[in-house]
Amino acid sequence: MLKFFKSTSGRAASWTTFGFAASYGIRLLSTIILTRLLAPDVFGLMSLAAVFTGALAMLSDIGTIPSVIRSPRGDEKYFLDTAWTIQAVRGLWIGGLTLLIAWPASAIYGEPQLFAVLCAVAVMPVISGMNSIAVATCRRHVQLKRLTLLNMFVQILTTVANMTFAWWLQSVWALVLGSLAGALFNLLLSYVWLPRYRPKIRFDRSVMDEIITFGRWILLGTLFTYLGGKGSTAIMGLEVPVETLGLITIASTIAWALGDLVGRVLNQVAFPTMSRLHREGKPLNSPINKIKKIIFFGVLPSFLVLSFASQPLIDLLYDPRYALSGSFLGLMALNGAVGVLAMPYQNAMLAAGNSRGHSIVMAIFSASRILLMVLGAHFFGIYGLLTGLGMGGLVTTGVSILMSRKSGIGNLAYDLASFTIILPVYAYALATEVPLPT
Repeated sequence: MLKFFKSTSGRAASWTTFGFAASYGIRLLSTIILTRLLAPDVFGLMSLAAVFTGALAMLSDIGTIPSVIRSPRGDEKYFLDTAWTIQAVRGLWIGGLTLLIAWPASAIYGEPQLFAVLCAVAVMPVISGMNSIAVATCRRHVQLKRLTLLNMFVQILTTVANMTFAWWLQSVWALVLGSLAGALFNLLLSYVWLPRYRPKIRFDRSVMDEIITFGRWILLGTLFTYLGGKGSTAIMGLEVPVETLGLITIASTIAWALGDLVGRVLNQVAFPTMSRLHREGKPLNSPINKIKKIIFFGVLPSFLVLSFASQPLIDLLYDPRYALSGSFLGLMALNGAVGVLAMPYQNAMLAAGNSRGHSIVMAIFSASRILLMVLGAHFFGIYGLLTGLGMGGLVTTGVSILMSRKSGIGNLAYDLASFTIILPVYAYALATEVPLPT
């Protein structure tokens, strides 16, 4: 264990974990304070705005940063300049489309204020598109200390801005202005804090061909990821009142915290490491088995504890207006346990350059979650809706296991043991849920 923490991957994992703990602590403190200044419908409205901006981001994601991480030419200046140019153009494209969909979106949900909110947040992708491409370089070389500190600085400044605007405005505009301030902080610090990079507009044909060839399946994969993730929020907005959507958003912030940590470690440490191993012609089965072992003995029990402690935790952290979030958190924590099971396989497929296989898994992820969520909502209400999301995750994990087993990757014992534990707990959680008010 000591040898691991002295290695490059071990140091990167330590910084990622530290960054997550600090980030989540700041986020939780911010949420606790903001929920005392803002009503639940504010969080629901901002969540709807994020659905549409996220959709446009996914529709234009061709995997620029993963391409820099895995390409043999990822350190060359002309490659980085072309990647930055693609990133900047993409930001302008997303911003313009956000303005175009603002009015139709507000009409669909019957929320006139959503129009102005979307027009305002349209500036954010334009700002983010100009961030330094040094972010990708640091991830390529698993140099995460500066990235972790950068994210912490940005989050602290954004949190202060959110709280200040919330105290002043006490409306959704507090979160809008705070988010815009955070995007500006991130842009500035990406050039000041990270390794020196001076952008130059460049369209190198060979680089563009490489990025697009790898990224065309990334595009589909991220689109399906969005549809199964944020897209489910869009459907929830049609199924439940905006206040209830705000309560679900609060619950998901806590429920997915540990899943976010697992995702960060895999994306920032495991993915670059497995990409290097693949470039060197080494098998990926060993690192995948190690990751699955850590998830089974460390991550899964944490999700189970969170599920059982959901209501007391919500009662402790939030005022009575948010009490119903505890009922939602119990199920969403189990959904998080399911969600992390497929993550190692998805990272392995991308590291091996199999973006097509990754996109197929994400297509199944999207279709199964949405279908089962809608069916669950129709027959069993909100609890059925949330359970449907988790069952969709089980389907995705099963498909990931089958595809990975064909390549000789993975240890089926850990997966079967995880299913054996999670499914009975699901049944218990549903049997003991508090009836919803009518």
